[in-house]
Amino acid sequence: VIVIALLAGNLVSKTDAETSVRDELHTYFLPVVRYIKQAYIDEIPPDSLMLSAANGLFHALDAGSDISWNGSGNDWRTNFIMFEKIIRQVDRKAYYAVRADTLVRFGISGMMSLLDPDTVFMENQNLDNFRIDVDGEYGGLGFRIQVIRPDSAIAVWSLLHDRTPAALAGVKSGDIIIAIDDSATTHMSASDAANLMRGIAGTPVKLTLLRAGRFEPIDITIVRKKVHVDSVPFSTMFPDSTGYIRLLKFQQHSAAEVESALDDILAQGSKRLILDLRGNTGGYLHEAVRIADFFLPKDHLVVYTAGRAFEDTTKYITKHDPKFGDRPLMLLVDGYSASASEIVSGAMQDWDRGLVLGQPTIGKGSVQKTVFVSEKAELKLTVAAYFIPSGRSIDKRMRKDSTLVALSDREFRTRHRGRVVHGANGITPDIQGTGRKGTPLYAQLGGWRNIDNKFFRYTREYPAKHPEINRDFVADDTVLKEFREFLDTSEFSYVSDLETQLLKLEEKVEQEAEESKLAKSLRKLKKEIDKIEEKHWNANAELLKWKLSFSILEKAFGMPTAYAFDVARDPQVEMAREIIASPEKYDSYFRRIEIGMTDEEAIAALNDTSSYKQ
Repeated sequence: VIVIALLAGNLVSKTDAETSVRDELHTYFLPVVRYIKQAYIDEIPPDSLMLSAANGLFHALDAGSDISWNGSGNDWRTNFIMFEKIIRQVDRKAYYAVRADTLVRFGISGMMSLLDPDTVFMENQNLDNFRIDVDGEYGGLGFRIQVIRPDSAIAVWSLLHDRTPAALAGVKSGDIIIAIDDSATTHMSASDAANLMRGIAGTPVKLTLLRAGRFEPIDITIVRKKVHVDSVPFSTMFPDSTGYIRLLKFQQHSAAEVESALDDILAQGSKRLILDLRGNTGGYLHEAVRIADFFLPKDHLVVYTAGRAFEDTTKYITKHDPKFGDRPLMLLVDGYSASASEIVSGAMQDWDRGLVLGQPTIGKGSVQKTVFVSEKAELKLTVAAYFIPSGRSIDKRMRKDSTLVALSDREFRTRHRGRVVHGANGITPDIQGTGRKGTPLYAQLGGWRNIDNKFFRYTREYPAKHPEINRDFVADDTVLKEFREFLDTSEFSYVSDLETQLLKLEEKVEQEAEESKLAKSLRKLKKEIDKIEEKHWNANAELLKWKLSFSILEKAFGMPTAYAFDVARDPQVEMAREIIASPEKYDSYFRRIEIGMTDEEAIAALNDTSSYKQ
């Protein structure tokens, strides 16, 4: 039984509506349904899936529309026919005309809402961005862009590296793009600008740029080429023989880049390594397994995946002797580290091969397969869960009724030392460590209110005004003073939480017609708040000087120089270096009976022999 309440009317006359709806259903909707039926990690009842599709359709159209559905159990054909009847009724009788492709997309969105957050229907731009993200290559110019206010221009935010077509043609970080092939960029979105600049390798595109220190715009014609996005943008060797590798994504060829960086630091005599996975949201499973192979002994389990009801289980085992041997290893993670990052850090933790430092990770313990829907669409479908060597799933994003991860919220043991680890909540670091923390002042300078990033505005001009700077540049009090003088001329006003509350109070006073009585008190309060805000500037001085140093070095010399500056001063890297360089400190964390114990808990456990479990 279907009951539909629509805001119906006869405002729209349609001629080809049914054919259009039928085509969209069979081109896009039905293939998605089939893939979910055949391959989704958990079995979804067809009536639940079609009801979600119908709800997606109705909720997108009008809050006043509703549906009740007495489905037909597990009969897929009958439930699909019911949904088809609904969408045709909506197409005929909805008060406002809605394109058939839009109606079908609403239905697909409704189905996605029933599944896990990593199952995604992708079209056009989102599909292009996904392919760049996982493949690490695209046809284009090779820089990141962002819209900046107040002039709504497109800024060259940073160059990917110095080998890109744009870099070789003379584009600089900090340039402002005012036209693309003579089309003005004013009020153009970043995605529209990116679409104009990307294209077939070998074709030209002309950029008109404003550059710091130049009074007239400059035109640069660039021939598009296949651009490779580096997975390892930076690696180095510290003076104490500790190597450092920053891994941003698990893309095609990521393992080869990590191996190249490893070869380089080993040739320099590396005795230990810090692998930085902070902000790394994952990527290809096979690249994660290959990278784990550099550190684990041969024939060791890295991860295994299991499909619906634990069918189609696949184990991934190391195939080679470890390139890095058994040298000390630390991995840095944070709240953005996910998926493949969690596989690598979790495998190292479960085999007691290395220590993990940072913040708990996202907890994405599922595997996605990208399947073809049409020439313009693909479905990224969750088809399996993964389990790391202790047997735990670290997933906290799947449907709560998922059969694969239902038993994950319990204790597990590491493979060598028998330390207690937990499932279902991401990777818990062996050592908690926090990095730099933003502040309201820092966020406002970064343009979170109005997309007017004052750091960008100031630092793009700095190298032109100070051509004497070199790669050892570090912003000092003089630079900070100059930055504040720049802010005074650029209409920036820091508004603290206290000042926000004062503004609300002033509005309330005005509404109550009590301004004359309280005006003097409010002015006095404003002066006191101004003093407090000045203290905020002083408290933020080191954070602001770090940001200015990083941005100026990036604008003048590129990202590798900025990374080199940053990693030498990063609080978490400093903490990792201190621990890994001390054999006693490093080993002390492996002796703790449970991963994630604080120092106080570890001391208490040492004094309480009953805490030890055999």
